[in-house]
Amino acid sequence: MSFIAKALEVSEKALDETQHTIEEWNTHRHGAKLFLKLGVAVYAEQRLGGTHGPVDRILGALDGHAAEHGEVDLDHLKAAHEVLGDDFIKAHDIPDAADAEKADA
Repeated sequence: MSFIAKALEVSEKALDETQHTIEEWNTHRHGAKLFLKLGVAVYAEQRLGGTHGPVDRILGALDGHAAEHGEVDLDHLKAAHEVLGDDFIKAHDIPDAADAEKADA
């Protein structure tokens, strides 16, 4: 393989990886914006007398986003600890399948 052909192959691979990274970043950014909008809608409903309609619409958009792109890219455990606190998390901890098998043994 000539030097030019090898350089072209490496360049094309780098370009493809860059495009994929940009697409992932845009998907993540869209999900993050939906979560921000959800927070605003919940605050408006709870504290400003708003209706529940916007919350339902944004939850539907989040469900659609998750269905299209898989799991929404959010560290659920970290976010839950930050928002709800460690005491709440411990009180409502659901063991995973591995923990359940250990308990049964």
